[in-house]
Amino acid sequence: MSGVGGSVDAVLIHADADAFFASVEQRDFPHLRGRPMVVGPQVVACASYEARALGVHAGMPLRQAVRRWPELVVADFRGEVYEAVSAELLAMFRDVTPLVEPGSMEEAFLDVSALDGGSVEEAGRIAAGLRERARRELGLPVSAGVARAKLFAKLASRRAKPDGLVVVDAETEARVRPRLPVSDLWGVGPATTARLHDAGIVHVADLVGWSVDGLVERRVARAMARNLVAIRDGVDDATIRLPGPRKSISSTRSLGRATRQRSVVEEALRDNVVRAMERLGDDAREPTRLDVHLRYDDQHAVIQPGSLDEPTRDVPTLVGAALAALGRTAYEEDGRGVAMVGVSFTLPTRRP
Repeated sequence: MSGVGGSVDAVLIHADADAFFASVEQRDFPHLRGRPMVVGPQVVACASYEARALGVHAGMPLRQAVRRWPELVVADFRGEVYEAVSAELLAMFRDVTPLVEPGSMEEAFLDVSALDGGSVEEAGRIAAGLRERARRELGLPVSAGVARAKLFAKLASRRAKPDGLVVVDAETEARVRPRLPVSDLWGVGPATTARLHDAGIVHVADLVGWSVDGLVERRVARAMARNLVAIRDGVDDATIRLPGPRKSISSTRSLGRATRQRSVVEEALRDNVVRAMERLGDDAREPTRLDVHLRYDDQHAVIQPGSLDEPTRDVPTLVGAALAALGRTAYEEDGRGVAMVGVSFTLPTRRP
């Protein structure tokens, strides 16, 4: 990753497509609009806002969700479609500025400091235009937050959901920053939160008087301690990190009904190999290793390494190596059904 920007004058937008998988399904299938629906297959990968209002959340076993809320509509997981829409969304972000740092397939930070005067007010107008364009051209609701650093931009987009825009100016940031609970800070997990609470640090204001070394003595990781002190002092991260060449390429496919039937599982794996290699496009790098991924109907996941004698893009060779790795999982004798099969290829870091 390469860093760009990060000055105190930075102005960032955090743009995040709402309930991404569910929104794509509701866009493509009008009968799903306004209804509580989820995207499967075995667990809830994404719930619409109508489903979230009932209490459905991602990661919930699908059978449990449907049993508790019989009105739920279940849509198939269409990974290829989501990846294509994600590419369109990120291309739209890059039409606004080349300084885009993706966070996931549906969200990114955009540095708009150099556009239209570089104020948060102007950035708010840029974000509003971006949201309108995403709705008009992609049919997707996108929430956005505008601020001078990543923390507040992300908090703002979270506050804006669903389908809204929140702009945090310098005055608001200065007022809100000391009152932020440390548990709400980006990257602060339950264990770190507990250690901070034990030290009497519940809000950012409670960090006054603490040094990095003092926090480390309380068993806070040094990198996190530096981040906390920077947040307290209002000089936290505003650096856009541009993605470098991808390190791997992959493809997965849900089988719908779990199965141990060899022809079905092997055919899905062959398709994944072909699709993964198609995604390389003009990238001339040759995979150096591969891994076969299985997920069983009880959600247990297996990663089986494959072997390549030498780097290659030859599809028959890659298919053969993937099938050999699949055989080593002994899935046919396992007793459980295979719900998902996939393959990933490791790529050399340097292009030829």
